[in-house]
Amino acid sequence: MKLTFAGTGSAFCTAADNFQSNMILETTNTDTGKLARMLIDCGTDARHALHHLGLWPKDFDAIYVSHLHSDHIGGLEWIALSNYFIFNQHRVDLYVVDELIDPLWEHSLRGGLEVSDRGDRKLDTYFNVKPLSATGTFDWHDAHITILPVDHIVAEEGKMLSYALFGQTPSNRFFITTDAIFDPDAHMGYYRKADIIFQDCELGPRRSGVHAHYDELKTLPDDIKAKMWLYHYPAYAKPDAVADGFCGFILPGQSFDLA
Repeated sequence: MKLTFAGTGSAFCTAADNFQSNMILETTNTDTGKLARMLIDCGTDARHALHHLGLWPKDFDAIYVSHLHSDHIGGLEWIALSNYFIFNQHRVDLYVVDELIDPLWEHSLRGGLEVSDRGDRKLDTYFNVKPLSATGTFDWHDAHITILPVDHIVAEEGKMLSYALFGQTPSNRFFITTDAIFDPDAHMGYYRKADIIFQDCELGPRRSGVHAHYDELKTLPDDIKAKMWLYHYPAYAKPDAVADGFCGFILPGQSFDLA
């Protein structure tokens, strides 16, 4: 099993050599023996990021959606229409927490997808929708994946969750934070259990309060930092993460063996 970062940038990253932080999980299809690909989030610039890697919408069997910000779902309309009209109605399994399904369609995709060749199209016209429990698990070939609700935006008026992933393969345990505030008390159990951690990380002088900032992550125990890779960073000059005890900053296109 391999995890490749199609991009490692933040939502607003405009670096010429980087894209938004979407990932590609590849493994062997346990039924057919062929290569299977899952896209973990599909942001606005996914068509450029995937083209850069030589991939098309038809090359994916599944998509996982962590939450409804555009750097995580902004490319779904392109995926849907491309597969429907160009690639012979190729259908992708869409894994999404059940409480996100209606707002994903009603508030993000319906305007561009309901009227295409007909005016009665739905989300399941384009995808095989796979509803997930917000605190459940699912199996994808040789990976057993646990869904972890994590705080992303916490405001007086309400809260926005993102749904992180803790995956287990026959020989590896990995934790993908997706988008999360710095909350070591809530995350430490998964930090401890994971063999490798993929942590979203803010840089720069301004702290948004919706992602873990590098200066906060530096306060984590040394044994946690020693298995932590950093991604979802803006186009600021990067500090020396290795010197600070981390594995480093992930580069666009970098892959990790999770077998």
